[in-house]
Amino acid sequence: MILLPKWLRFLIIFVLVIGICFRFANLGNKVYWIDESYTSLRVSGYTESEFIQQVGDGQIRRIKDLQKYQRINSEKSVFDTVKGLALEEPQLAPLYFVATRFWVQLFGDSVAVTRSLSAVFSVLALPCMYWLCLELFESSLTAWLAVVILAISPFQIVYAQEARPYSLFVMVILLSSAALLRGMRLKNNRSWVIYAATVAVGLYSHLLFALIAIGHGIYVVIVENFRLKKTVISYVLASIAGLMIMSPWAIVFINNSQNASQKTSWQSLRRPVSELIKNWILNISTQFFDVGAYWALPRLYMLLTLPVILTILILIGYSFYLLLTQKEIRVWLFVITLTFVTVAIFLPADLIFGGIRSINTRYMIPCYLGMQISVAYFFTTVIIIQSQKLWRLALVVLLSIGIMSDCLYLPAETWWNKERAFINISLARTINSASKPLLVADFSVYSVDTIGILLGLSYQIDENAKLLVFSAPKTVEIPNNFNEIFLYDISPKLKTQIEKNDRYRIQKVSTLKDGGMLLEKIVDR
Repeated sequence: MILLPKWLRFLIIFVLVIGICFRFANLGNKVYWIDESYTSLRVSGYTESEFIQQVGDGQIRRIKDLQKYQRINSEKSVFDTVKGLALEEPQLAPLYFVATRFWVQLFGDSVAVTRSLSAVFSVLALPCMYWLCLELFESSLTAWLAVVILAISPFQIVYAQEARPYSLFVMVILLSSAALLRGMRLKNNRSWVIYAATVAVGLYSHLLFALIAIGHGIYVVIVENFRLKKTVISYVLASIAGLMIMSPWAIVFINNSQNASQKTSWQSLRRPVSELIKNWILNISTQFFDVGAYWALPRLYMLLTLPVILTILILIGYSFYLLLTQKEIRVWLFVITLTFVTVAIFLPADLIFGGIRSINTRYMIPCYLGMQISVAYFFTTVIIIQSQKLWRLALVVLLSIGIMSDCLYLPAETWWNKERAFINISLARTINSASKPLLVADFSVYSVDTIGILLGLSYQIDENAKLLVFSAPKTVEIPNNFNEIFLYDISPKLKTQIEKNDRYRIQKVSTLKDGGMLLEKIVDR
């Protein structure tokens, strides 16, 4: 057991405290965007179909009235939450949404409270990381360094403040991995029962946990020299037990896979290879350094950050080299399988068939955790074994740029993970600046974004704003008792009906970055 130097103990405590504080700071500050609005819709127990039917009736209502579909009430129960997921989004495992429903029942359903459960899961991931690295490296120093890297990682802070299941996914990956290594070490039934339970919890947390279980299987079989030993049999039995517990939701997913494919069709969007490479690099760097949405930054600022990003990539690459050359297969193979199983599936699929799965940071979480563990081992080697003072400074610098990144993130209204959230901000500011405004929307053509944006706007729009939603109307009548009437993402058919009225013309207000229409306004001719 290595006694940690006093300076390092102080650094670890400081980073841990500030990392935990960052997870809970300004939780309600950022825009509640499309995906988070869908989280609250699921938690409330209402379905998209109910929302469209009840809201798209052509009646004028307050935009704030949409909060009914973001809050829990006596009309719906936790069973409705599960039912809504099963029917409309079976690709989302139910554990997080059920847990969030009970959480908001206990503590309230404000934005900050809803997001705080993710922050709690993110904090719980820290001892799980310690346990995993202690099992893997048998070194408390490596374990502590991995914990502080995870604690201050900008990527982890971002998703700790997102009302989605990704922090739970991080926690359960680390927990299950540690349980696997413990089972292989102790070789008793109790430890394998614990592992089986973590597999079940993992699959109910995120369906991509199946890739983690596959990686565990590859690791066990190789470490046991491809022989059907007791450890391999125990792993297989534990995995089967976990899969059997998960089987009810697997049946739901298979039966409703068509609905799931509709919600995940964006994964097949084609992007140039150069754009994929750029995003791979930027996504990896966000584990340690993050200045937000790069496309929104001045070009000079991007050039100034490039040396930092390249240095981080070199550090990660060298840390894997050191791991592969200095540790036994039992150690390095685990980190390699954790890091590259997901990559080996998504990256070739994107390159061969087209798609953006590999640049979706949420899908690549296991890969990033493996990188952070590898970097923690690197600093253990150069600080303690080689006793190089320069690398002590490098560790401090690495953690410092993480802290600076987090300080940039916390006061921001939105961030790269919220993708089209700038739409909500722009819409809300425009509508709130108007006198007696009416927002007209259109459900005649189904759009996940339209529903999510309207629900998100219910948190940002002033009380005096009204909403009118059409759903395949035969005739369109625009009320004339409003000072300003805005149109959001209406269909060409509805737009044509409005323009038939000689009294009105439609004026552009703002457009999406790709040139598509975002917001228009009805004005007198």
